[in-house]
Amino acid sequence: MQLTDATKDILLTWVDDQGDFHVAQSIEEIKEPNRAQVRVVFANRDAEDPDQILVADLRQKRADGTYVVKAMPRGAWDDIGAKNRKSRMEAISAPEPTLDAGLPAQEVVAVIYGAEWCGACHQMAKYLKSKGIKFVEKDVDASGTIQAELQAKFARAHVPPTSSIPVTDINGHLVVGFNPSAVDAAMASKGSQTL
Repeated sequence: MQLTDATKDILLTWVDDQGDFHVAQSIEEIKEPNRAQVRVVFANRDAEDPDQILVADLRQKRADGTYVVKAMPRGAWDDIGAKNRKSRMEAISAPEPTLDAGLPAQEVVAVIYGAEWCGACHQMAKYLKSKGIKFVEKDVDASGTIQAELQAKFARAHVPPTSSIPVTDINGHLVVGFNPSAVDAAMASKGSQTL
């Protein structure tokens, strides 16, 4: 069976960098970074070997417009997701990474988890500077490790996770959004110094 952009009645499964499996019904639904190893199930074809699956590399087409599809042991496919999940779990349970802002860790009072495009994140940084609070900024769009670090902090603080940014860790207190009064309250608190 050949796989092309026009192939119908297929299920495509890909694994993200967190180890989660996603299903699509057309090649165009799969973003470029996730196209290296995609499981292909042809709906109109019987499985030949239950211990083998078909995996395509959707990054390159042959001259005739088809993609390379190869057989892979089912266990090897499952290992791809398990490996990525293991990396995610290690990042969550690992000790806090060292801060990378060039400041000694004992001088850092706050960590802003945000993104370059986020106006409220820039407001938070400006507010902390105006108060003389030393901080580092971490871009949640930059890496899964930073996202996992933030999720671990939500878990430790017993705070429901949110996709809102910025999230600012001040002396172990999490402030969601640009909220100057919450920042002031966190600074006044004698909370733990676990950043």
